[in-house]
Amino acid sequence: MFIGIDLAWGANGRTGLAALDPTGALVASTSVRADAEIDGWLAEHGPAVVVGVDAPLIVPNATGRREAERLLGQAWARFDAGAHPTNRSRPWMDPPRGLRLAERHCWSIDPAHRGTEQEPLCLEVYPHPGMVGLFRLGRVLPYKKGAFADRRAAFERLLALLESIEVLALRRSDAWASIRERFAAAERLVHLDVLEDEVDAVFCAHLAWLWEQRPGALTVYGDLAGGYIVAPPPPEHEPTPRRAAAVPEVERASVGVGPWEGERPTDPRYDPELLARGDARNVVDRYRYWRMEAIVADLDRRRHPFSVAIENWQHDLNIGSIVRTANAFLAETVHIVGRRRWNRRGAMVTDRYQHVVHHDDVAGLLAWARERGLPVVAVDNVPGSVPIESFDLPEACLLLFGQEGPGLTAEALAGADAVVEIRQFGSTRSINASAAAAIVMHEWVRRWAPS
Repeated sequence: MFIGIDLAWGANGRTGLAALDPTGALVASTSVRADAEIDGWLAEHGPAVVVGVDAPLIVPNATGRREAERLLGQAWARFDAGAHPTNRSRPWMDPPRGLRLAERHCWSIDPAHRGTEQEPLCLEVYPHPGMVGLFRLGRVLPYKKGAFADRRAAFERLLALLESIEVLALRRSDAWASIRERFAAAERLVHLDVLEDEVDAVFCAHLAWLWEQRPGALTVYGDLAGGYIVAPPPPEHEPTPRRAAAVPEVERASVGVGPWEGERPTDPRYDPELLARGDARNVVDRYRYWRMEAIVADLDRRRHPFSVAIENWQHDLNIGSIVRTANAFLAETVHIVGRRRWNRRGAMVTDRYQHVVHHDDVAGLLAWARERGLPVVAVDNVPGSVPIESFDLPEACLLLFGQEGPGLTAEALAGADAVVEIRQFGSTRSINASAAAAIVMHEWVRRWAPS
């Protein structure tokens, strides 16, 4: 069998699974959460020969990015198919969940190894460049982000493209019929989110089959020692021109710069398109003309050891502003608990540079913090809370905020190691959630950030 796994990086995320028979036809697919569910499904649909996992397997670097991500970015970033930087400074990458999965099932992770039922091969694959390369797309299909109508249209196109792959035999597959049925009934973004992992797993399984049956279709970016990603060879076609952002001229003049003047730099951190057309992004001057992934890699080298979490049970509109502030103060990660969807408008695209993690519930967030030995400092003006200015704020910690109005849930308050408040002197009962988060993050910076 050929197995595809769209593996959630965290233990509480949703993982897509798919299995193809030796001819490359889809046999089964699903999505699960816990390791035990993954292992049980694999036992039912094995034995595997080649496994394609969309998740890092080999991450030896403490900071920055892997060479594989740099090489993949050189080939595919202009199609919006570059990879995010991966390093062990992120606790969930030390060790990577993908590596633990491979070790648990005794899979080889060496791409030079030929997989067999006795000794299966597990490869790190990446669907985005895979789709762009195999289908000769001008850019990545926007089926993961955006408004419901736009995502649904992109999703429909992706399903049709997958159905055009004859060996998958999707129109004769009961598993695919179920996907199609659920897609037809989708009315909300959450319905697409659930399907997304399963469909990605089907494509990962196809990449695993291609590796075995049509070796020339794929290549290895990076190596076994430093980490690698399997994707199609560098593209020979050109990307679809990117639409210029509708930025008012006064804003473009105030925050942007025009095309690079003089001899262009050869440093790979620079984006050739930005050098050619100018950079109107709201970034500090040191990052002018840099590729997005290069900016993230540089930020990863310097991130502060505090993280921020906010509960999101009522679609709190403050989350975007909190993400933007966390980026400004260089927080390690932002965690959103509850609803996966959040209003990104307030983030002003800073979520592209800030690591954002989702947890289904408070228990998942607390487990994440406990695994890393991080004290949880809740912020709420409830009886017994301690004024933030007199609290011994730890350097490495998780700052937990409630949503606008109701504040933190009882479960969050009970699970916190400490509860602090921002002292108030007027008539209002509380202050805006994003303002509270900014005050507390600045208090951390005032005490711990190097001058």
